[in-house]
Amino acid sequence: MKKFSSIPRLKLLILIWAWGSLLFSSGCEQQHQGVKIGEVAPQFSGKDIYGKAISLGDLKGKIVVIYFWANTCCGNNLKHLEPFYDNNRDKGLAILAINERDSGKEVESYAKNNGVTFTMLSDDNSAIFKRYHGLGFPTIFILDRNGIIREKILGSIQVPKLEKLIQRQLQAQKEAEASYEKLHRH
Repeated sequence: MKKFSSIPRLKLLILIWAWGSLLFSSGCEQQHQGVKIGEVAPQFSGKDIYGKAISLGDLKGKIVVIYFWANTCCGNNLKHLEPFYDNNRDKGLAILAINERDSGKEVESYAKNNGVTFTMLSDDNSAIFKRYHGLGFPTIFILDRNGIIREKILGSIQVPKLEKLIQRQLQAQKEAEASYEKLHRH
């Protein structure tokens, strides 16, 4: 008889555990969602690997790719963005590759060894990564020319697919500028 009376208690305990787990996990999920598509990107400033002052606010008017990375997982893909950047920097593209794990000297060495010319920062104290609620590498944000987050990519992405997402923002900017010109012709 005790076996049968313990079954409802077991079900009740499982139900309480499941309910508590659901509440806990949904709270964590909300906490770790961080910045969202459609929001203004959190502002930050710092120095690039060569000591030049960098501020996200100074890049308003450009399509900005914020690429959080670590050499151990993302270095091979990151360097492949260089030709795309080189072809599009005059069209208003800025790439900020923010390394959270490696020293500034290691990031500088990576840039030199791979011919990377876009802006690279070393986030030694993880302040920028934390501001964006980063969970892993790579974490990539694509901002429109007004600093609004238009794409958020968590984890690995093939370079051609990333380039298509960036190109979409460059095209939207070009169309907006053409529309503005058309409306304001005298």
